[in-house]
Amino acid sequence: MLRTYKYRLYPNKTQTVLLNKTFGCVRLFWNKCVDAFNKREQIQKSTTMRTEFLFMKEVSAAAIQQKERDFLEYKKQFFNKNRTKKVGRPVFKKRNNRQSFRLPNQKFSLLENRIRLEKIGWVKVVVDRPYNGKEVSATISKDNCGDYYVSILVDTNVEAKIKTNKTVGIDMGVKKLITTSDGLQVNSFSENQRKIKHIQRRLSNKKKGSNNFLKLKKRLSLLYCKEQRRRNWLSHNLSLFLVENYDKICVEDLNVSGMVKNHKLARVISQASWATLINQIEYKCKFYGKEMIKIGRFYPSSKTCSQCGNKKDTLKLSERTYVCENCGLIINRDLNAAINIKAVGVDAAKQSVMGCKTGFIGQTMKQAIPSDLISFL
Repeated sequence: MLRTYKYRLYPNKTQTVLLNKTFGCVRLFWNKCVDAFNKREQIQKSTTMRTEFLFMKEVSAAAIQQKERDFLEYKKQFFNKNRTKKVGRPVFKKRNNRQSFRLPNQKFSLLENRIRLEKIGWVKVVVDRPYNGKEVSATISKDNCGDYYVSILVDTNVEAKIKTNKTVGIDMGVKKLITTSDGLQVNSFSENQRKIKHIQRRLSNKKKGSNNFLKLKKRLSLLYCKEQRRRNWLSHNLSLFLVENYDKICVEDLNVSGMVKNHKLARVISQASWATLINQIEYKCKFYGKEMIKIGRFYPSSKTCSQCGNKKDTLKLSERTYVCENCGLIINRDLNAAINIKAVGVDAAKQSVMGCKTGFIGQTMKQAIPSDLISFL
């Protein structure tokens, strides 16, 4: 199984210059390929371009060759008619965005707290998680904050987690990031919007390209990077907790890209990072031998009573407590949805085992809700 291990790099001043040169050469080659693609011309080979631009010989040839393979694969997928999701046209890379290049396993070596990169030398690295397996490639990257990282792709064996014979349903929300069918609720991460708005207002009044503009832009990038790292930390720990404690995890197939088109909720939905959390749960289930079940996105989990199956015609977003008109059940809205998601997921898993067609299931099974959760508010 292929698995990636990401570590922080601490290059010195000379190595920083060499890394930035490599980023620039790789970015130049990609942009030349995009330009030739848009003009419907033949893409120039990396060896020819290194002869044309002599400064490219100062960096590793393997990094440019890997970028050439990436673009050829991108072009192949662009014209692939069998893809379910079409690939958009290639875009130019900018120096202000995230930078990266990749090296094959012959061009780097990792020893304890340092890594040797071709044409750059031994760079200090913090290895907080050791790995066992065959190294495939290493991707060196630089984020908007100016921090450097290396992601090593390793072909390794991953041990499956211990089976718990438990199933859980998860409902995702804005105020509460997740609510499980067991009654666990995790608050959504809230960014420090006050500082961000203050710096954005000051930035709008500065002259673009001036020293004050660049200083404020760097401060804003640092704030965004800090918030993003905190969100990633929460998502990784939460997804690992779910995979360790449950064998089957039932979630909704959310259309996040469509939901963010609502301008009133776009910011809070983006901050919640639902897609990131679902992706992390999915790949960790594959790693550790667990199962993730997605139910239909149009299933009315919030409007359906988890005890009697009665469906409400209208349910406002402001109503945080679900009151059933049929059986009189009073329960937290998100908890009610999580129990329904679990019921539909279990039903779908049973039908798939029996060899039936799996798909959208519009009926809920009657669930026996623990007495201590019925009055959960």
